[in-house]
Amino acid sequence: PPVLNQFVTRAADKNTAETLFKLLLKYRPEDKKQKAERLKAEAEVVAAGNTVEKKKPVVVKYGLNHITSLIESGKAKLVVIAHDVD
Repeated sequence: PPVLNQFVTRAADKNTAETLFKLLLKYRPEDKKQKAERLKAEAEVVAAGNTVEKKKPVVVKYGLNHITSLIESGKAKLVVIAHDVD
């Protein structure tokens, strides 16, 4: 089918893959240390008596079930599938 054919015919070359990996690194989810630092900074602002402006961070989503639900709901903007996935 044409919908599945795009996955076969649109393989990324080395330069495109390198650019994609740089983009994905930019939106990598924060690790525990970064989260602790962010929460500590927010706590210091609250302790000083100011209000904290909280907004949802923009990160890469992953996981088969999560991505499937994002695609079905129309929220996925770009989906990248590795070529060696069965």
